[in-house]
Amino acid sequence: MSKFVKALLAIGLVCLGVATPVQAALPPAQVFVVTGSNINIVSRESKVPVSIQNNYDRQVRIRVHASAPDPAVTVADYVSLTIPANSRKDALIPVSFLSGGEYELDVWVTTFTDIRVGKTVSMKLTVNPDIEVMIIVAFGSLIILLIVLGAIRMSRRSKTGVTS
Repeated sequence: MSKFVKALLAIGLVCLGVATPVQAALPPAQVFVVTGSNINIVSRESKVPVSIQNNYDRQVRIRVHASAPDPAVTVADYVSLTIPANSRKDALIPVSFLSGGEYELDVWVTTFTDIRVGKTVSMKLTVNPDIEVMIIVAFGSLIILLIVLGAIRMSRRSKTGVTS
């Protein structure tokens, strides 16, 4: 077979969807979500920090999007962010939870014209909203206990007439 016939056959197969053209490898994205460790949250509403790296020599304006596959998690549509050249900045994404547990949050970056940049990154969130109430109750109980002990000490001191 001649080269011309092979080229026509390849074009025909690509048009029919039988074969796909070889695509050149794209360079890695210069603005991307930095993967981090698991995040612990102790309230029903919080702002989750997401670190974004900009490796360009000029500042960029981007949108940071997030979504959660679990319906118990409500996430803001996106957060706009301007990142200085060759630096990293945190985007604070508002998130609210119906209950405690472990959740996953998918985060990605787009331009202002909704062109996706880089890969989607999954973040693990551990939510304990009831611990906030327990901490407040424990702290309040400690204060009340100290006030009661102080009052008992003062009353004993005044009864014995000892002053220091």
